[in-house]
Amino acid sequence: MNFLGLKKSQYKDCNVLVIPYGHEKGVSYGRGTKDGPRAVIKASYQVETYHEHGRGFPEDRSEGMNIHTFTGLFSKQWQMHLPELEEMIRLGKQNGRFILTIGGDHSITPAAVKPHLEDYPDLEIVQFDAHCDLRETYENSKESHACAMRRCLEIDDNIKLHQYGIRNKSREECDYIEDNTDRIQCHTTLTKDSYKGSLPTGKNIYLTFDVDAFDLSLMPATGTPEPGGLMWDETISLLYHLITENNVVAADVVEFAPIKGMHAYDFLVAKLCYKILEYKFYQSF
Repeated sequence: MNFLGLKKSQYKDCNVLVIPYGHEKGVSYGRGTKDGPRAVIKASYQVETYHEHGRGFPEDRSEGMNIHTFTGLFSKQWQMHLPELEEMIRLGKQNGRFILTIGGDHSITPAAVKPHLEDYPDLEIVQFDAHCDLRETYENSKESHACAMRRCLEIDDNIKLHQYGIRNKSREECDYIEDNTDRIQCHTTLTKDSYKGSLPTGKNIYLTFDVDAFDLSLMPATGTPEPGGLMWDETISLLYHLITENNVVAADVVEFAPIKGMHAYDFLVAKLCYKILEYKFYQSF
């Protein structure tokens, strides 16, 4: 199985490394994220790699993507450990490979971010999410998905965080944001009309996308769905501007928990992953 059903490039020759990492040790409510990567890879076979430019003809936008998917990880779901993911990314990013990690719950993100700081000490994180994920601990665990962004900020004092889609946060998180306004920009859905103007530009960016950023009418297949979220067209527009106006060095898509028999949600996440790659490798329409 290779993402998009494309011919699998040899690891040494690829410029896109897809890591399906069904880690599910940080969830706090609904489960099923361990099954997310396999469902996304399978659904990606149905994603067309053509995009209408408005010039009256389609162009194959998968050209230039030499993709290698670590499908061997499907057999290791219950033996997954975050230091292993960190080392896998540290080795995988060599030769300028773009790494897309498909989770799994959001607790994978600190391990996915850390290796990229070695090359980009000025790295900034853009997070699409319904939740801040800035708690110190949650349910007696510092490794909960509710603490993922707090752990990211602790990796390096210079990391800045831009949050979009937020509509559920605790008093603890509000206080933490107020104490760290020089590092955190938290944009709730109440201000989403101004999102585009608030996106960073000209930065080195790590993109983390929790699928509960979407409105639950669009994406109920996640452990902690929230009403009042982002819709598809506005999300894709934001991603286009973010990716084409910055150097997005890597990305993850997390918290997808497939619902048996409801393949539309699998396809939506597969399409989201493809759009991230499309905008990264084809930055002009």
